[in-house]
Amino acid sequence: MFTVFRMVLILIHFSCDLFTAFCNCFMILRRKCTEIWYSENLRTEVEMLTRISNRIKKLPRHIVIIFGAKEDTVFDCVRIIGWCITLGIPYISFFDISGYLIRNENLLKYELARRRPDLVEHINWNKPNTGFTNGITDSKLKTRISLLSSVDGKQEIVLLTKTLADAVVTGTIKLEEINIDLLDEKLNSRGIPDPDLGLIYGHICSTYGVLPWQTRVTEFYTLPLHVTMSVKDFAYLLEKYNKCEQRYGK
Repeated sequence: MFTVFRMVLILIHFSCDLFTAFCNCFMILRRKCTEIWYSENLRTEVEMLTRISNRIKKLPRHIVIIFGAKEDTVFDCVRIIGWCITLGIPYISFFDISGYLIRNENLLKYELARRRPDLVEHINWNKPNTGFTNGITDSKLKTRISLLSSVDGKQEIVLLTKTLADAVVTGTIKLEEINIDLLDEKLNSRGIPDPDLGLIYGHICSTYGVLPWQTRVTEFYTLPLHVTMSVKDFAYLLEKYNKCEQRYGK
């Protein structure tokens, strides 16, 4: 009996690997066809993104990019920021569980200013407890960029639980005052809307602990071939998001 179960398990794993290989081959073919099409009709990234924005009806308002364990992602961030600003997406969050981007925030800002100086005036770097409305500050429409790590995910829930427990013990807050509205206020200290679209670097569709209380209705997609994302990949995923029906639990 054990041998039978073992053989069944092997067959299941083989089937999954085969399906994954088929999906990767299809993605490669899709990317090649897209590259041929765009190379004949579009000469620059801006032209491509402009064409995409004119063709699709629904753009995400907030995108979260999940790097997981991947590091050295500064140049990826610079390119993605440029694409989002071109499309007018007002909120971008970058999450890496190791905190690499937070530790290298100055490097990211430096490379952004060096490579894309035209974007600097269109960006506001989001910090905790800095209130804003619809990405509008200083009377100019700007894109809000947030750098997140594990502290902003499940770990923040743990820290908030400890803080509230200490507050109840010291009498700072009453137990009956702890409700859903209070938790939502504390956990959404950055004031940004919930992400509409999540893009995950890697083969595995895992959120790596990113914003578990704010991604209830987020559409997650893994990036093709877990390598550097091209503007063609970005455009393809936006088209895929545009076709999805978000029913919000209905």
